[in-house]
Amino acid sequence: MCLSTVYKIEKRPENEVLKNVMLIECKGGVVTLTDIMGREERIEGEIASADLTGGTVVVRPKAIA
Repeated sequence: MCLSTVYKIEKRPENEVLKNVMLIECKGGVVTLTDIMGREERIEGEIASADLTGGTVVVRPKAIA
């Protein structure tokens, strides 16, 4: 099973949003995270990076065009 820890802005312990994330959905500038227990967190922004072998994802505020 491949689970990730999601951070906001940069990978730092104080920026941790949710651990054991199994599902990430992006729609309309909102990133929805679901962990293995079914808990959901929603963050405004977009995925900046995803290290699937390291199990980390970083979400940043959406850039204004």
